Amino acid sequence: MEKTAGHRAASRRRGQKTALGEREKRRLLQLGVCLALFLTVFFTKGLDRLTVLREDLSRALRSNVNFEAAFADLGWSLASGKPLGKSLTGLWVDVFLPQEKESPSFWREGPLYQNAQQELRSGTEGAERFLTVGKGDTLQTGPEEADEELPEPRPTSPSETILPAVPESEPEPSAEPAVLYMEYTGPALPDNTTMDRYALGLSETMSPVDAALTSGFGWREHPISGGEKFHFGVDLAVGTGTEVKAFAAGTVDYIGESDIYGQYLQLDHGNGVTSFYAHCSKLCVQQGQVVAMGEKVAESGATGDVTGPHLHFELKKDGVCLNPVYYISLLA
Repeated sequence: MEKTAGHRAASRRRGQKTALGEREKRRLLQLGVCLALFLTVFFTKGLDRLTVLREDLSRALRSNVNFEAAFADLGWSLASGKPLGKSLTGLWVDVFLPQEKESPSFWREGPLYQNAQQELRSGTEGAERFLTVGKGDTLQTGPEEADEELPEPRPTSPSETILPAVPESEPEPSAEPAVLYMEYTGPALPDNTTMDRYALGLSETMSPVDAALTSGFGWREHPISGGEKFHFGVDLAVGTGTEVKAFAAGTVDYIGESDIYGQYLQLDHGNGVTSFYAHCSKLCVQQGQVVAMGEKVAESGATGDVTGPHLHFELKKDGVCLNPVYYISLLA
């Protein structure tokens, strides 16, 4: 006995390693497991879970757990490049949930076992994300993020129901009245003439020339023969050769020449509307020709019974002579 002890002391002095027994190796391994798990819990959730963990650890250490195999699996997992969280999860399962045999009843009844089983049932992704250390508490492998509880929607009473806003439609322009009655106190009008404004029902119209008014629609003293005579159109002051444009789209109803009107033409615009152009120096269209609004139809002049060059312009609706001033623009 003394020789053996002396031999061991001499071996230690010469720096030789002493072999450990199986029991000592087991205790050292158990101590390492306890230290690793203690550090994991301490640096993640604090000391408040140590009581539960210590209880479970003491029970686990008393059970027949192959710690060497568990740590061998941990080393292989880390060496193969698996995430730390997944490797620690594997160690936890090997130590506390061994697959070789059924876990002790005291462990199945503990909170750690119940939470670990729940995570394993939820799939690999759930096991990789965190390690369960207590009922309702987790060690997260990433930054801690508190789950915010969303407030439950408050029931809305019928009076508080918010309906989607309906875009306001632009008010449609009121339709022009068929006849806009105008006040007139002059002499009686000839048949088939009116001072009222009729709706023409045409999509687009324009002034045949840009000019000032020299003689209006209605009763006037005739500039050549004298006496009161009714003027069935308006006279627009333009020089000879001024381009005369179609009041609206239509068809050439007729063209002609007379001592009173000189060279003239009439356009039929449909909807019972016609326009008449007189005292022209040149006609640029033929009967039956289709023209567009604004197209040149003649050139102004001083043909017929006139005192100077101008354009005589008339408008009719269903055979009734209208005041053209209501439908064209004039220069001051």
